[in-house]
Amino acid sequence: MSIQTISSLAFSKIKPHMTVSLGGGHNVFNLAQEIANHNEIDLTLCSPSELTRLNCQKLGLKVVNLNQISHIDLAFDGCDSVDYNFNALKSNGGIHLYEKLASQISDEYVLLVPPERITKELTNKVQLCIEVAPPCLSQILQTCKNLHLQAQVREDKTIASLAYTSLGNLLIDAYAENWKDILSINTQLSKQNGVVSTSYFHNLVTSLITTDVKDNAIEIKKGDLK
Repeated sequence: MSIQTISSLAFSKIKPHMTVSLGGGHNVFNLAQEIANHNEIDLTLCSPSELTRLNCQKLGLKVVNLNQISHIDLAFDGCDSVDYNFNALKSNGGIHLYEKLASQISDEYVLLVPPERITKELTNKVQLCIEVAPPCLSQILQTCKNLHLQAQVREDKTIASLAYTSLGNLLIDAYAENWKDILSINTQLSKQNGVVSTSYFHNLVTSLITTDVKDNAIEIKKGDLK
C-alpha cells in the first residue's frame, strides 16, 4: 500500500472549476505540480506569493492576480507554527498581508504543514512579524518595547539593506518569552497607526494536512486536537 503524501491528499480536495489559492512552501509547490499534471480539472488559480506565481508559470499554469479574485473555494498555504486551536504564525515569508487576504475570502483555508510545527501552544522560536509604514517605525518599535517584546527591523539577506515589502513597507520581527497572550498583543499592535498587517492568523484556518507517525498524510479538522 502506497503512502499518501501531503500534496496528494490536498489535491484530492480539489474539484473541477474551483478557484484555488496557492500560498508558499514546498508542500504547496508539490501541490502545484500535481495540478499541472491534471489540466482537465480547469481551475482558476491565484496566489499571494510572487515566488509561487513564478514557479506555477514555469509549470505551465496560469495564475491570476489575487486582486482579481473576490471569492476562493480552497486556499492552501504553509505556516511556521500552528497551535491546537488552529491559530498560526506565518512570519518568515513576510507576505502575510496578501496571505491573510486570501484566507479571508476562502471557504476553506488549509495549512499544509509538517507535524513538528503543530504544537499545543505557538512556539516562541517563531516571531510575530509586523508590516509597518516607514514613518511609523520608531513608534511601533517603542510599542513593542512597552509590550515586553524583543523587536528588530528585518534586514534583506541578499543586499546591504533593510527588507522592504512590495508596498514599500518595513518588517519588524518581534519575539516574546512565550505567546500565551499573543491575541492581546496582536490586538494592541494592530490598533497602532502605521501597522499594515501582522503575521498572526486568528480564527482563519479551517483544517491542517500533515502526516501521522507512519508518514501517511492526514487531514485534521478544527476541534480534533486536545
